[in-house]
Amino acid sequence: LTKMAPAKAQRAHVAVRVAAAAMVAGQSFAQAQSVEVDLACVAGPRAAAWASTKNRFRELFADPVGSPLQLPSQEAITATVQKAMADLQAVNAFGPDAVDECGLGKLCLQLLSFATVDEPALLAQMFLSLESLASPVLTMMLDMPLALLAQSGWPLPALLSVINLRKANVPEVLNTPEMDGLADESGQLFYAELINALQTGDAAALNYAGGSYLARESQGGALAPLTALAAQAIAAPTLKERLAYVDTLQTAFKQVVGSAGELDLALSTRWPLWALLQMALDGLLG
Repeated sequence: LTKMAPAKAQRAHVAVRVAAAAMVAGQSFAQAQSVEVDLACVAGPRAAAWASTKNRFRELFADPVGSPLQLPSQEAITATVQKAMADLQAVNAFGPDAVDECGLGKLCLQLLSFATVDEPALLAQMFLSLESLASPVLTMMLDMPLALLAQSGWPLPALLSVINLRKANVPEVLNTPEMDGLADESGQLFYAELINALQTGDAAALNYAGGSYLARESQGGALAPLTALAAQAIAAPTLKERLAYVDTLQTAFKQVVGSAGELDLALSTRWPLWALLQMALDGLLG
């Protein structure tokens, strides 16, 4: 798997900083608009089964049992998939008359099913090897307003975080420190401040860590500034500010991830980017 071209990484890194600066300056950003699609899967004859499945998925990452920052056990993942499949098969949710029902739920079920993979070769290029899975993930992350994804209740970024955390257990498939922006002092300082803020639950420290990193000169790649934006989105004191950060974050994502291979790279990061994104989206729900 080839790494992101240095020139593209640098352009994306700059784009994130410019977007963040523009938001601080008060420039307007597009807000989530109503889209006629049942992302939440609340319509149709199988809505109750999909609601049960969604709740099972969210329970994997909910206090006091879990968190998007923690890797669920293999046993917990397997049990969740098996119970969800039983509920859905009981109402024929995969039958020919249900092909168009709850596409996001089916995508989340696929992702969780792949979350137990620990074979290095498969982990390294999971989405490059499964373009049919990569395409809907990229559509949801890049084209669908993230505020709508949050409102749907499906924990898509948390499921991607599980894959990221699974990769962390296989060091040979992780990005190099240089690719992640952890080879220079600025990135290392941000990482230390970020982890400390998350461990202590200090929102002010989390906001400071993200903001100060974005204000510093750094030679790192694009994933560190994305993580900084996600940290600020979590710590933002008002819903309006959180929406603005999330909107900016999605714009920046489009500069960094545009293909299955780039998605694999973004999921190979040492930064808790995907977990922070889920926490930021949960913050939009009140």
